[in-house]
Parts: sequence; C-alpha cells; structure tokens
Amino acid sequence: MPETVSLHQTVNQQYDVMAADEATNVADRYDAQGKRCPFCEQGLRCSLCSQGPCRITPKAPRGVCGIDGAGMVMRNMMHLNQMGLAAYAHHATEVAKTLIATGEGKTPFGIADEAKLDMLAAVLDIDEPDVNARAVAVGKGILASMAQPFEEESIWVRKLAPESRQKLWRELGIFPGGPLFVLQDAVARGMTNIDGDYVSLAKTSLRMGISTFYAVQVPLEMGQDAIFGTPTPHTAQVDLGILDPDYVNIVPNGHEPFIGFALVQAAESEEVQQRAKAAGAKGLRIVGSIETGQEMMQRLSESEVFVGLTGNWISEEYAIATGAIDVFAMDMNCSVPSLGEIADRYNTKLVAVSELIGVPGTHERVDYVPEKAAEQAQQLIDMAIANFSERKGKETNPVQRRQEIMTGFSTEAVLSALGGTLEPLLDAVKGGAIRGIVAMVSCTTLKNGP
Repeated sequence: MPETVSLHQTVNQQYDVMAADEATNVADRYDAQGKRCPFCEQGLRCSLCSQGPCRITPKAPRGVCGIDGAGMVMRNMMHLNQMGLAAYAHHATEVAKTLIATGEGKTPFGIADEAKLDMLAAVLDIDEPDVNARAVAVGKGILASMAQPFEEESIWVRKLAPESRQKLWRELGIFPGGPLFVLQDAVARGMTNIDGDYVSLAKTSLRMGISTFYAVQVPLEMGQDAIFGTPTPHTAQVDLGILDPDYVNIVPNGHEPFIGFALVQAAESEEVQQRAKAAGAKGLRIVGSIETGQEMMQRLSESEVFVGLTGNWISEEYAIATGAIDVFAMDMNCSVPSLGEIADRYNTKLVAVSELIGVPGTHERVDYVPEKAAEQAQQLIDMAIANFSERKGKETNPVQRRQEIMTGFSTEAVLSALGGTLEPLLDAVKGGAIRGIVAMVSCTTLKNGP
C-alpha cells in the first residue's frame, strides 16, 4: 500500500485506525485485487451463458455463440445502462408515491416549491387549481408516464426535448416510450442470441439514456424540488470532522432523501433533543452521507440538528470507524456489502430504510413508506438514542477536520446569478474568458486515483 490511501487527510487518519484494528476497508480490498483482467477492462469477456466465459482474442475473434468483439463490448455496456435506468426509475417511483401521499396530507412534508409542481403539471397536461390535488395528480401522472407503451413517444421527451433532437431521434429509431418498457426491451434484447449487432445495441443504450434523463431524472429532481424546495447557494460543513461522538448521530445514506428529511423534521422537536440529553448526549444530530446527504445539504442550512455531509461512498466505512454513528440509515444505493462487520466493530446500528437494500449483517429494517415517514423517523430516533446509551463510554476515533464549502447551485440559482439569462455565460465563452464547461459525471472510484 502507498503511504497514504487518499488525498483526504481524514480518510488517511481513519484508514490507520481500521488498519490497526485489522478491519476490512475499501482501500485494502482494492489493493488485494491486484492486476485487473485486461479482457474484463475492455469489455471483451462474456459469461452470460453456460458455454462461457468467452474472451475475444486474435485467435478467437468470436464467442461460442458467434458474437464479435464490437457486439460483446456494446452489449456489456448496455447491461450497465440497464441498471442505471432501473435504479433511477425506482427513485422516480418513490418520488411519485411521495407526491401523492403528500398531496393527501399523509406525510410530514408539504409543497415547498409550487412552481416546480406547476412545471410538472404542465408537461402532464394537468389543470388542477388546488395545490394538494395537483400534487396527487402529478404523482399519478408520473407513474402513468413510466408505463407508456414502448411504441408511444414519451410525453416528457415530446414536451421538453429540442425539436431538432426529437427529429434526429425519430430518424434513428431511438425515440423512447415509457421507461419501464424501454428497460424491458433492453433487458430482453441483451440476452444471448437475440441482439448481437453493436449498432443496434448502441442505439438501445442511447434510447435508455434519453429515457433516463427526460422521463425519469427530470420528474425525479423536479418532484423533489417541489416537495423539499429548490436549492439556493449557501455555505455548509463537510468532512468526517462533523461527526461528534458526544452527540446521538443518525446518518442517512444513499440516493433517496425522504427519510433524511423526515428525520430532520422530527429531530427539531425539543422533546427529541431532551430525550437524547437524558441519555447522556449533548443532543441529537442528522448527518448526511453520499447523494442523500447532498440532496439534503443543498436545501438545508447548517443548524444544531442538520450539520452537513460526511463524504462520498468511499468514505462511508471510514465514517463508521469514528465510532460516532448510532444509526446508519441505508436507502437505495451506495451501501457497501462490508458494512455489517464494520458496524458491529464500531458500535453502529445498521438499518435498511429501502426494500431494495440487502446488506449482510443489517440489524433492523424500516423500509420507507411515504404515509409512515413521520412514524419511521421516530423509530430510527428511538434506535439511535438506545444505541448511544449502549456505546457511551466506549472507545471512539473522532477526527477534527471539517471544511466549509458553497453548495446549492441549482439551475435557477445559476440563472439568477447571471441576471436571469445564460447570455453573460455564453458571451464569456465566445470571448475566450471561459475556455470551456466540464460536466462531472459518475461516481468516484479508487481507480480514478486516491
């Protein structure tokens, strides 16, 4: 191993703790894998059927089934695309169900940004004057749009995509229908001996990409803005130093922030804070992790209850190693399979809050149901206070470093800063003052560097 495993000081500090404890961690596991298989790295390996695994080489330019290298690479990539579409479709479904329950008055949430709800309603041709009834109709409309037939053009793409793109997508035959049927088509054609043509497979991936953005991520993000508010720029605290072992700490982790926001609302009550203090803590805090933490942080100002973000998925084991987390609440995505063993070692209760989560060693399940969100938040708070009582006086490994950042740069915030139009930015690009704009896409991995 190198002298340091990360460019982050706190990760290096917690790595030393875990190494001394001989605890499994992502850096050691990455190193233990050694040199990676070049066939796997290039997508030139397939193990879909019982005749494989097959590898494409100069001496064996086709798999047993007859697929060539281009077809194999593209099919492997398409399989990855399927998982992305499926995960975001699940998230969008949860947003829709939460909108419906919120409109019916059955969640602790409200409609924080009616303009975003109106935008969704306009796409779905919903004309409902009452805001709560409109939320219900929009939620149901999102669910219905997810299941539009494959051959029927997605309402989201028709209403939101530029006409020039729509024309091209029709010509290419990649204009998507409903995301669920787009996904069904991709999964079926991704079997052996159905679609082995790299051009057809590439078009399928493009169709999924269009569907994921317009028909899933747009309603997902706009729906969350409608419920929790549109982000605005503000300062926030990040890094592992925000975890104080003298507090009861609950960490919502994953991609879906519903339980996280419900926890913040519940933890703001004086009764909850007094219960935490009666257990010997200074209070009870909600600390964000990964995308769920980012969704919360960009909408919530720092307070005595919500204190910021620990980091990305690579840091979650190191966060637990502080011994300061009482409940690690895992919603959909980014909870690594090793957490059970680590949570036991560092006195953390591991709780799944999404029916998708299956982490070995999970201690409890409180799978999110919109209508029960307030009750479920209280369950998690009860668990956390009880856990603090058990871990109080045991060894912890806190770190001191925290960093102040600026967050909350929504599209609306950027446009507002530019005076309501993109022209100042475009002029700066045309004039050479700004050389280009970079989109940061995908998750960090150790393969990208420490």
